[in-house]
Amino acid sequence: MPKVTFYTHVDQIPLFTCRLIARAIRDGGRVLVWSDSFGQVQELDKTLWQYEAESFVPHEVWTTEYPMPTDTPVLLAAGDRIPEIAENMTVLNLSDDFWNAAPVLPERILEIVGNSLEDLADARERFAAYRRSGFHIEHHGMGGKG
Repeated sequence: MPKVTFYTHVDQIPLFTCRLIARAIRDGGRVLVWSDSFGQVQELDKTLWQYEAESFVPHEVWTTEYPMPTDTPVLLAAGDRIPEIAENMTVLNLSDDFWNAAPVLPERILEIVGNSLEDLADARERFAAYRRSGFHIEHHGMGGKG
């Protein structure tokens, strides 16, 4: 059964995103960071290059018109249509997309939610959609942590 984890009330989303990515690949996992904004992907690419100078998070910007790279642990991608991915990937969803409707369901989805009422309302919609689709759901309230 696919699993989705919500991290809510996150203050510093870019920094938290980097930490979450680093943790997700620590044991050899692969992560697709999905956005609906190519600008956001470019910013995250820069942030990952600057994140913790003593360690490197191997990543690549993936243009979804091309085959998915298989040798990079972290792929950053954006688009208006959810791509087909390997089933064993973790998706870090930074978009408004609902991954319960993906062509191939990932085994794990991570959702980062800010503090605004709009962010929380959007997250409630995604939470309900994932629940209706039979996903196992976890929630971690970050209480303003970055």
